[in-house]
Parts: sequence; C-alpha cells; structure tokens
Amino acid sequence: QPVHVAPWGIFISTPEVSNSKATVKILSTINNNETAHRNLHLVTTIVSPNGKIAGHSQSILTINAGASKTKEQNILLAAPDLWSVEIPSLYKAVTEIKEGDKVLDRVVTPFGVRSLSFTAQKGFLLNGKRVLLKGGCIHHDNGLLGAAAIDRAEVRKIEIMKKNGFNAIRLSHNPPSTQLLDACDRLGMLVIDEAFDAWEKGKNSQDYHLYFKDWWKKDLDAMVLRDRNHPSIILWSIGNEIQERVDSSGLRIAKQLKDEVNKLDAS
Repeated sequence: QPVHVAPWGIFISTPEVSNSKATVKILSTINNNETAHRNLHLVTTIVSPNGKIAGHSQSILTINAGASKTKEQNILLAAPDLWSVEIPSLYKAVTEIKEGDKVLDRVVTPFGVRSLSFTAQKGFLLNGKRVLLKGGCIHHDNGLLGAAAIDRAEVRKIEIMKKNGFNAIRLSHNPPSTQLLDACDRLGMLVIDEAFDAWEKGKNSQDYHLYFKDWWKKDLDAMVLRDRNHPSIILWSIGNEIQERVDSSGLRIAKQLKDEVNKLDAS
C-alpha cells in the first residue's frame, strides 16, 4: 500500500496517569510513497481491556508526495485500568488511515496505561507504588528447543518464572523475540531490555565489536522503535560487562547511546 503507517511508526506513551484519569499520547508516522500529495484522515480508537471503546481521535493529514509525516494525538481516559504486575491490563490502539470512507491502512497496537518513576529515596515506583524487583537474567534460547522463537515456549518460560516468584527479568545480552515481550505484557513481568554485549572493545575475536561503529545506531534504533510500546519494559540497557566502562571512551559511548535512546523514547 503506497500510503501506510511506517514500520514501527506508532509510539504510545501515558505521560499522565492516575486512578481517576490518564492521558494517552499517540505519535503516528505515516508514509506517502505516491507521486502526488494526499489529503487523509488519521483515526485512532482506543479499545479498553473489556473490548469497549474508551476513546477516539480524528485528525486531518496532508502529506506531500514521497514524504512522511508524524502526527500527535492525545486521548483522555476516564478511570483507566492500570497495567501492573498483579493485574496486567492491556488496551489496544486501532490506527486507521482513511481517504473518504476508504481505509488505506489499519494497525492495531497493544499498550498499557502505567507510570514509572525511579528515585533515590523510594526506589522504583509503578503507578506510584513501590515495587521491589525480584528478577533474574534470561537468555534467548529455550533449552533443548534451541534459539528458535516458538510462541508457546516463550510464554511457558514466563509462566514458570511467575509461578516461582519472579516479577522482573533482564534480557541478556540482546533484544528478545517479540513473542516473549508479548508474554511479559500479558502475564505481568517487568523487563530490562538489553541491546549489546560489547561496544568498540570485544571480549572474544568474533564479538559485536567488529560491527559496533557501523551498526550501533541502526541496531539500537531497531530495538527501541520495535519495543517501546510494551508496558512491561521499565528500563533500556545499553550494554553488559562493557570493557570500556573503566576509561574515558566508555563515557563518550555511553552518552552517545543514551542520547539516541532518549531521542526515540523520552518517557
């Protein structure tokens, strides 16, 4: 479809959250690959966890030929169902690009309404309540099944951890499958999503350090853009046991990575 929602082009955040109301901020990036400009309507509908329509926004959108445009919409929810470890309530944002009555593209994005806060005095707060992270590190593989992302195996892994008292995981040392993050959203598992196991200095001869200078930005962007709507994710990790952490190059690279993450996800 020449006119479409850009890949990973929906970004949903909840900048204001309380038990009585919440603001849902939606940034939608639309591509027009046609040779002429298009006059469109961007329609976003919020569907609550019980399947009822909870909010709606419609915007006029004019996009030049061969261009992209990002539109912001804000939708107020009354008495929202908050996402938490105990009750992981999930909403859906239905994005439609319309020309008259014709729907040119339609994307459904699950998300959660929740607030995150980190302070030296109180630690980690989820929806204003202190939560102690009872977590562990997991790798991408599933035992004898290997590294293939089999949907049921990903869900089963999180189910087992929840039954054994875990409420948080760190994904070492690379981004996981989308299926695993979906399971964390549905089951109420907090997530630290990790990008790299090496920067410019490697630990082994075939490490990511061979590619870091050319690929760090593209790979980091892909992780954040793909995963930033998952309510389970509470932290982005930019590296594991990094060799440069003890010298000045580590400060330079860490700032470079942090600035890129904040550009894509200011929440």
